[in-house]
Amino acid sequence: MTEGKRRGTRSRGGGDLTATDQQPASPARRAGARRAELIALASRLFRERGYHGVGMRAIAEAADMQAASLYHHFRNKEELLLEAIFVVDRDLIVDQLPILDGPGSHRERLTRLVRGHVLHIGDNRDAWWVASRELRALSPERLDAVQVYRRRYQHRIAEFIADGVRAGEFDCDDPRLATLAVLDMINGLNEWYSTSGRLSITELADRYSVMVLRQLGAP
Repeated sequence: MTEGKRRGTRSRGGGDLTATDQQPASPARRAGARRAELIALASRLFRERGYHGVGMRAIAEAADMQAASLYHHFRNKEELLLEAIFVVDRDLIVDQLPILDGPGSHRERLTRLVRGHVLHIGDNRDAWWVASRELRALSPERLDAVQVYRRRYQHRIAEFIADGVRAGEFDCDDPRLATLAVLDMINGLNEWYSTSGRLSITELADRYSVMVLRQLGAP
């Protein structure tokens, strides 16, 4: 191996680029990124016009693509709606739950979970709006799929709070009710949060994590 090959290509920023860095994104990765863009776009349109006020053709036009190309990614509008809701009721939950099994005290882990939840609302406001207002537009089967994730999140947090009570970190008589109260408080932020508001989403994440701990009687 020559010296040039061993060191790799220099990037414009001065760092060495590995062979992986130099390779273009795979078709699967590009397709996944495109799907995410379309889901975000559909979420925005659903929020602006309502689910029933937007058709696949309007979404395709907003994406500057042919309707046939959009159908290549999604079979119908309901599938797009489901994926928009899954940003909240699947992706968030899949990312968040491992926090509760990670390192740290119960207070530390719950703080990380609350902060992550709040920051997700700030980053995905359109999807949160859709998930809170257009859920009933789903077919019963797809609605059940969403509810499975919601119940899983609630159940695991309730278990975690109960474990924290036994560990002496929380003071809570009813972990299940406390879980519903905590989630109602956090999710309510989606109704009024604005990027032009008095507090940034990061500041809100910090303050909400403190309020949740106080609600659970954490010292």
